[in-house]
Amino acid sequence: MKKDEPGSKKVEKSIGRQYENRKSRGFFEKTGLFIAESSKSVGKYVAGKIATSLIIGLISFIVFKLLGINLAWLLALILCLTNLVPVIGPWIGLILVAVIIVFFNPIFALYTTITALLLQLMEQFLLLPLIVGKAVNLKPMLIIIVLILGSIFFGFWGVILAIPIAAIIKIWYGIFVKDHYKDNIENE
Repeated sequence: MKKDEPGSKKVEKSIGRQYENRKSRGFFEKTGLFIAESSKSVGKYVAGKIATSLIIGLISFIVFKLLGINLAWLLALILCLTNLVPVIGPWIGLILVAVIIVFFNPIFALYTTITALLLQLMEQFLLLPLIVGKAVNLKPMLIIIVLILGSIFFGFWGVILAIPIAAIIKIWYGIFVKDHYKDNIENE
């Protein structure tokens, strides 16, 4: 048997190397896709969070202006900026707004607190699941569950990182696990 004939050791090694290269190339392509998709998803999460914060700021400004509060722009800005911090930020904003307004007009403190509370509830249970969930391609109910689990198991950091981590896990599953099973079924 010659060295280059089919069945020779040299040809078998060459075919084996080509197979391994194709396999590893597929892995590297999937890894690159995973990194790109994860980066895009985290970017969309941040953009969605900014969008919800701007909506909360705008609505609170309008409501505070309608209530006749002179510091409407400042209070709305505080709510908008603190809203960027997931889950706990809106509550910090609510407390800050209540403390600031109580020094200027104690009667308006109740109105602003109720308004800010309603806005935060709207953001937590409506805007966040819909806008951010759509941005990172997660179902609204899954976002609420992920936030609850993140807060239970990892506290403050779990709340902040829960949605991006859930989005990344979904991307990882879709690229590595789901595609792996799909490739195995096609090869059989």
